[in-house]
Amino acid sequence: MSFENDTIPVAQRAYPEDLAEVAQQHTPETDSPAIRTVAPEDLGTWLGKGWRDLWQMPVALVHGLVITMIGLVLLGLSWNQPWMAFSWLAGFLLLGPVLAVGVNDLALRKERGQPGGLGLRWLGTLGGSIWAFAALLAVLFVIWASFVWMWIAVLNIGELGVTGQLHHMVGAMLTSGTGIISLAGVVVAAIAFGLVVFALSLATIPALLDHRMRDDAPQKSLVESIGVSLKAFSHNPGPLMLWGLIITALFMVSLATALLALIVIFPWLGFAMWHGYRDLVGSPAAA
Repeated sequence: MSFENDTIPVAQRAYPEDLAEVAQQHTPETDSPAIRTVAPEDLGTWLGKGWRDLWQMPVALVHGLVITMIGLVLLGLSWNQPWMAFSWLAGFLLLGPVLAVGVNDLALRKERGQPGGLGLRWLGTLGGSIWAFAALLAVLFVIWASFVWMWIAVLNIGELGVTGQLHHMVGAMLTSGTGIISLAGVVVAAIAFGLVVFALSLATIPALLDHRMRDDAPQKSLVESIGVSLKAFSHNPGPLMLWGLIITALFMVSLATALLALIVIFPWLGFAMWHGYRDLVGSPAAA
């Protein structure tokens, strides 16, 4: 038996005569912006640039003041419910990226030489995307809070002998074997939730802002922006996990000062977050 195609040369069967006719295969990897490789020393550059931006646009301190006041109110209301107070403290890290959208907006304005204002322009430009992303992080926060409640308030509260206030709970955890095991469980859960949220939100808000404010770039959906964030994390896991540790360490400094240092640290990290996005993600034209 013979086949007519057997007489056609292999090269003609595999390729068209004009290579321009070959269409590029489109995948999520090829359609998203290029991701640059960063090194650990770049993290210090982000912090340095963010620090300079903060004092060139001190209005960002208003954002830090508002976030600090909200945190103090929430801690005051939940101080006698240690599991809830603990959840709120971790919640600041989980919800921090979406809370920093105003500071990111100020960073973009400064980059373009535009008037700063209060950094509220995003309210009219991001539409439902920002609220949908906030809802996603809120769901993750509820899951986290539910775990802490189950782990501390239900499973271990009786064994630890906690009398009801946050500082009593921490003291009980650090002075008993049961408490240390309980604390280890909470820490492991916090790391797991933190990594998920960090990967999801690393570049999501900056990517949304960057593309919504550009007339020469295609508009990105929330899903596409989250994809950019996940891609950036997967290409630079080592340096970016170190970046997450730096953010956590600075938040611990805020806790040591009864959240007062957060007035400065929160906008500082918001500006640094923007510079990190610029170093990590290629421009729309390059993509």
